[in-house]
This record gives sequence, structure tokens and C-alpha cells, in this order.
Amino acid sequence: MKMRISTKMFIGYVLLIVLPFLFFFIFLYIQLNDKLLTQYQQANQKNLEQIAGNAESTLGKIESLQTIYQNNAALIDYLQDTNMEDRDMIYYYLRDISPAFSFATLAESSVQFVAIYPKLQQRLLNLPGFLPYEELDGKLTASEMSALRPLKGLWKPTLDEKGIRLNYFQKIYSDLYTTDLGMLEIVVYPAFLDNVLNQILDNHSETTLLMLDENGKLIGKPVGATISSADVLTLEQELSRQTTSAFDLQRGELLVNRIELSRLGLTIVEVAQRKVVFDLLQVKLLWVAAGLIMLGILSVLYYLIVASLTKRVIKLSRHMRKVDLDTLDSPYTGAAGSDEIGDMITSYNAMILRMDELVNKVQNVELLKREAEFRMLQAQIQPHFLYNTLETIRMLARSGRGQVVADMALALGNMLRYSLSSKSDAIFREEYEHVCSYMKIHQIRMKDLQLYLDVDESILSIPCPRFILQPLVENSILHGLSRKRGSGSISLSMKHEENGLRIEVTDNGAGIEHERLIILQQLLASGTTIEGRLEPKGLGIGLGNVAARVRAYYGPGTAVLINSKPGAETTVSLKLMLEDGSYAKADDCG
Repeated sequence: MKMRISTKMFIGYVLLIVLPFLFFFIFLYIQLNDKLLTQYQQANQKNLEQIAGNAESTLGKIESLQTIYQNNAALIDYLQDTNMEDRDMIYYYLRDISPAFSFATLAESSVQFVAIYPKLQQRLLNLPGFLPYEELDGKLTASEMSALRPLKGLWKPTLDEKGIRLNYFQKIYSDLYTTDLGMLEIVVYPAFLDNVLNQILDNHSETTLLMLDENGKLIGKPVGATISSADVLTLEQELSRQTTSAFDLQRGELLVNRIELSRLGLTIVEVAQRKVVFDLLQVKLLWVAAGLIMLGILSVLYYLIVASLTKRVIKLSRHMRKVDLDTLDSPYTGAAGSDEIGDMITSYNAMILRMDELVNKVQNVELLKREAEFRMLQAQIQPHFLYNTLETIRMLARSGRGQVVADMALALGNMLRYSLSSKSDAIFREEYEHVCSYMKIHQIRMKDLQLYLDVDESILSIPCPRFILQPLVENSILHGLSRKRGSGSISLSMKHEENGLRIEVTDNGAGIEHERLIILQQLLASGTTIEGRLEPKGLGIGLGNVAARVRAYYGPGTAVLINSKPGAETTVSLKLMLEDGSYAKADDCG
């Protein structure tokens, strides 16, 4: 079913833009009640996971600071209580140990300070960074101390008036990890966890945040929008039963997300109220309504613009459907306009007028030219060739070589009879015999000229255009062998190949220069006329005419190829395509 272009554009706009737009928002509206809460919680959960991941990464960097002290040779020597003079100890402390304490706070801004509790060494405890080992009793329990192993530390959150303080403990060992030399403590600012909570509130300021310890008990006070103490107790009980990270309470009135900080043993819980989500939804629905109104306005404007553009295109299309060879002189008379469509209409009118000129004038001239070329090809036995042949016959007759004269006259007569025939095409047998007559005359005149034939007999009954072989052989003699001293030879091969025939004419003449050969190959491949561009005068219709006629006769896939080695040989190949073997079945030329 045919359809106008304006209709197609309108339908395309509706199908590709309007309907998807409407279906999307209708689907969104239908799904809001069921999936909005889930999507909101999923988005919250991803946000919590990202923030927790960043916090865990920072904690991991803090833990890695332990390697600075474990690999500090001066510090290990000091903790091992080696017999070192106090002045030497002070020297190594200032050079190697004190910079290590300073580096920790510079490398990670969350670190408040670093302390080391020597277990064996009691000297220099008054220097910054060292504290008595006994002070650990109020910070770590015996079970926590025994749980510490090489390369394994312990984070211990503690609550004070400034908030939740984080302390990281890890033992320092001798070089071979055989002796416990002391304890490393890294103290993190309370603002670290505050920053984590503030990042969450930056995205959802209307939510409430709670921090729970590893036993599920609330640490400190809720942050953000407050919830009741009863809700906190209910939340603590529900968290112990729930296995998922996101769930709801009080029949969906409270939306809960949680994330664990595994290194600290803490859980951050985010609680949002359902009504807050739907308050946001109402704002979004207003935007949806505004979008639909805007879509309607744009749709009307789009249709008006399209209609104004396609009106001229439709009229031009109607005119183009009426144009044929008899009406090329009738250009489009409608309004063109000054835009691109107007340029197209103007170019179209100029094109059909030019086509009319070509059809009625240039085509006729081309037909006359082709006819003249073919007539010239039929009569291309050159006067010099005829004169030389007759002169050779006269000289042979005077020398009493009657049989040679008879053979030469017979060959010349066969050539004249074939050239003067009015038939437009032939079969390869006639072409082959014409070439043999032509070569026989040259062999009588040129004693050292050899002709080698390799012809498949089944090819000789296939139809072909007239005069496609003799010009190739003539080129070999005139432009190949005539420029080379010594004996010459020409080979003619006619063979079947896949889907067609291959005919090759090869001479051992002077060959073709490389630059000239490249140009000739390009002209043959592009189908450009060769005569007058490359071939020397006196060649006649020649190779270009043969190439044009075999392409027209045998159709696509037909090719004329030429290869040459300067000073050695030249080969011209005709690759002729036979469709379904139809030509091979012919018995004659018609």
C-alpha cells in the first residue's frame, strides 16, 4: 500500500516519539504504587554501599600504616631493648622514629595521632609517640589482646562526649615475628564517622540515621529527622530478625536500609518515612504533566513544519512519475522556493532538460559514432598491409613460386571475404580462421615468425562479435615484434574456465614500459576510451574497441586484461562470461 511522505513522517513521529513517550509515563504512573518504594530503597542501598565502600577503603589505608612501623629498623631495635646508649637512642629517634609518627597524620587526614606501647623497653617513654604498656589495660580486654595475631589488627569504637572515636590496635613484632615487642594504636578523629553520616544525609536530608554496634544496640543518638523511642526499639528487634538489607516497618510506613562497616563491627541504619517519598512523587507528576503539554505543542508545530516541507516534495513526486522519454522537455512548473527543496527542484528541471538533450542529440551522435567505428573495423585492412601483400605476391610470382602465391592469395581472399561480410556477429571458428589467414600472410613475408595455437575445439562453435581476435594479433606484430630484432613468436590460447572462456594472445616482442602499462590497465579496467589517449596513431580501432564490444556482448564480469614484461613479452587476455552455458550450446552464429 502506497503512502504519502507526509503521512509516513507523521506516523513515524507518532510511533517513534509520541507513543513511546506516552507509554513510558503511563507505565511509570501505573508502576509507581508498587515499585516506587522498592526503587527508592534500592537507590538508597546503592548509595549506602558506595559510601560504606569509601569508608572501608579509608580504613584499609589506615590499617596499612602499621607496615611503616613494623618495617622501621630503628624502632624495632628500640623495642627489642638492645644495649644502646641513650644518646644513640635519641639520635635514631630523631632521625628515623619521629618522622614515622609525623608521616601517619600527613598520609591520612583522618588520623588524629599514633602511639606505641613498648612491652620490653622502658626508656624514653616520655618522648612523643610512646606510652607505658600498662595503659592498655583500660583500652583492651584480655580476650581482645589474645585475639590479636601477626598481620591482624582490631578496630575498637568507643563513645565519648565528642562522638564515636575509632581506635585501631595491632601488635608490633620482631623481624621474624617470633617476639611480641609492643602495641601500635592509631586514633581516628570522631569526625570520620560524622562525615560518613553527613554524606548519606546530603542525598536524603529527610531520613533518620542510626549507628548500631555488633550486638544490634544503638550507639549515641539518632542523626537527622527524629523517630520515636518506640520505633527505635521496634527497629532493633526487627533488625535481629531480618536477613535483607532493605525492608519496611509498620505496614510500609517506614522504609529501612542498612549497611555494615565490617572492619568496625558497626551497622548504619537509614530510616525514611513513606509520605516523604510520595511528596517527591507529586512534584514529579507535575513535571510529567508539563512534559505532556509540551509534547503536544511540539507535535503540532512539527506537523505544521513537515506539511509545509512535504507539500512541494509531493507535487514534485507526482510530476516525476509522469515523466518519460517523450516528456523530458516538460519541466516542473510549481513553486520552487529558496531553500534546499527549491534547489532540488531547480536542479531536477535542469537535469531533465539536459537528459532530453542527451537523448535526442548526443545519443544519436553516439550511435552514428559506434556504427562508423564498426565499419572502420570491418575495413581496417590497411593500405600498407594490402600493398605489401600484393607486392609479395608479385615477387613470388616472378620467382616462380606458384604454390606459395596461391596460398597467399587464398589467405588474402578469405580475409577480404570475412571483412566485407554484412553479418554483425560470428562464431569463434570464423574468427579463428580469419586470424590464421592473417598470420599465414605474415609468415610468408616474415620467415622467422612463429605461431603457436592452443585451442579447445568446443569453443569454436560459440557465438562472438566480429573482429575481436585479429586486432589483438595485429597489435602484437605492429607494436611488439616490429620493435624487436630476431625471431618472433605469437601464441593464441582459447580455453574454457569457470563460468566462461579465457582467450590469450602472447608475443615475445619489445613489451610495454611500466608507466605506460599501468595507465593502459587503468583505462581498460574503468572502461574509458583508449583511442587518442595512449595508443599510437595507425593502430586503428584497436584494443579499446574490442574491450567495449566484448563487454556489451557478454555482459557483466567480462574483462580485458593486459600484462607485459619490458623487453620480454606482452599478454592480452579476454575473460568472457557465459551465462548458464547458453552460448556454448549454439551451433552457428545465427
